Amino acid sequence: MKICAIISEYNPFHGGHLLQIQEIRRQIPDIRIVSILSGNYVQRGEPALWDKYFRAACAVQAGGPDLVLELPLPAALSSAENFACGGIRLAQALGCVTHVSFGCETGTTETLMELAALLDSDAFSTALKNQLSTGISYAQAAEQAVHTLSPHLAPLLASPNDMLAVQYCRAIRTYSPSLQPIAIRRVGAAHDGSPINGIPSASYIRSLFHDGRETEAFSLLPEPYRSHCDTVRRHSWHDLESAVLPYLRRLSPEDIASLPNVSEGLENRFFSACQKAGTLSELWEASRSRRYPLSRIRRLTLCAYLGITRELAALPPSYITVLAMNRKGQNILKQMKQTCSLPVIVKPTQARSLTGNAAALWNLTLRADDQFYFPAPAGTDWTCTPFRCPE
Repeated sequence: MKICAIISEYNPFHGGHLLQIQEIRRQIPDIRIVSILSGNYVQRGEPALWDKYFRAACAVQAGGPDLVLELPLPAALSSAENFACGGIRLAQALGCVTHVSFGCETGTTETLMELAALLDSDAFSTALKNQLSTGISYAQAAEQAVHTLSPHLAPLLASPNDMLAVQYCRAIRTYSPSLQPIAIRRVGAAHDGSPINGIPSASYIRSLFHDGRETEAFSLLPEPYRSHCDTVRRHSWHDLESAVLPYLRRLSPEDIASLPNVSEGLENRFFSACQKAGTLSELWEASRSRRYPLSRIRRLTLCAYLGITRELAALPPSYITVLAMNRKGQNILKQMKQTCSLPVIVKPTQARSLTGNAAALWNLTLRADDQFYFPAPAGTDWTCTPFRCPE
């Protein structure tokens, strides 16, 4: 059985995502698709628009993946590099994945893998340090360093989708060289862009909801979203703001220094902003800089609030949570029973047998999801089971 993994957020799933899956199936007609999905928090450093089980169910019902698994929370709230590593390591742990697909703007599978090899070289490390010493952001420094070494590859770092694609290639080289990468050229709107040929970006759809333009937003989504929109709650930073700021003021610079990706005095800058800011927007504006972009500061905010320490973030995937499936996905699950190296949680009661790192990550996710679902009673994750598409 050929199985292709897609590390995704589907926040929300839309026509561009469906085209990627259709293209994979065109290239490999007998392929099965597994989505490794960010849970209730996403890489931009914000709560997902809808909860993880609903997003997974809508994606499967809309003709998307056959099986949806949850990306570990620390990876979902990490840099592009660690986001990609978390997804690839989980795909490798399944023991049956043969391909990995990702979107790109301008590159090809070959050029992206070439750039990945360059980024892993000693020459790049030296050039990157030289660029970072000038005070520019990591993304800018990486682009300048690549331009110095291999100018023809530098344009691949100009767009967020290409940058993430390269990180997938690096993770494949490190953790699972046997996986075959499939780069699919992005069609429709660019990153953060308005619709092109009827295909929007996910961020554009979210902006419509946040602006109260619900009818227009739903017109850009697959039917499953429209069928259940009246019964499923939408989420945003607004739901958390009143709780987050008072909590952050309790943290010391030493507490902040223990969080993932904090270095070079960021703990002092963030601590000072926490003591003065009256809103999250003020906190983020006071903390951000050329070196520390907004997305990184928002991820730091969530890591601080949810208790994601550097030690927890460094743990590898330790168990797998199943969110949704169709009949083909059920067949993948059967194969995973023979090949998967990690515990697979289909029914939440199975998590009671987790120990060690797996138990620590489960409890971290449980507490974080309790904040997401508030004011619903705590323990919602214990009541959720995967969606099974009756196709």
